[in-house]
Amino acid sequence: MNSSPSSACLALLGGAGKAGRPLVQAALQAGHRVRVLLRQPALFAVQHPRLTILEGDARDPAALRRLLAGSTALLSTLGNPRGETAPILSAVTAQLLALLPALGIGRYVAVTSLYDTGQPQPHAATRQAAAYMAQHFPAFMADRQRELALLAGSPLDWTCVRLPLVVEGPATGAVRTSLTHRPGPHITAADLAQFLLGQLASREFIRQCPFVANSA
Repeated sequence: MNSSPSSACLALLGGAGKAGRPLVQAALQAGHRVRVLLRQPALFAVQHPRLTILEGDARDPAALRRLLAGSTALLSTLGNPRGETAPILSAVTAQLLALLPALGIGRYVAVTSLYDTGQPQPHAATRQAAAYMAQHFPAFMADRQRELALLAGSPLDWTCVRLPLVVEGPATGAVRTSLTHRPGPHITAADLAQFLLGQLASREFIRQCPFVANSA
């Protein structure tokens, strides 16, 4: 599998969003080549010699194949398209799992809003957040569960990062992680970008779902 972070050509999904745009910028600043799939590339202001912008929809397997061509890893901050009420993420993941191994891409780092760990949750804030999401967004949480089940059944070296509220702001360098509970209420998009990129060179959370948050 292609996996060397020092010579990475990174494919990114969700690059136009609150979490995605800082990730694109951080990846470029780190020296990577970056390929981004966007539905509306004309609205994306970031330009760079190492940035390739492709027009397409993540639900289209042909667009995904174009995005992944020549890439060494895939990072995704993809969310549901604005204004669409039917969840899409497990369907996109199913498409990816049909493509990534065939293209020699073994590393996949994604984000999720799924707080339910499937285990008893003694941490009150995490338990309350999971209950809130299940009550108010049941279809989306069910889709996130399907997404995680697909990843768990795949041969990929995946990491699925459980997010708190993502907020604007510079990187603080103060990021806490936990495999059992949400360690804080928010994280800056810049800190999240650095954490996601850091997973490319780390084996700590392979095939796991860490929670992340800022320390303060």
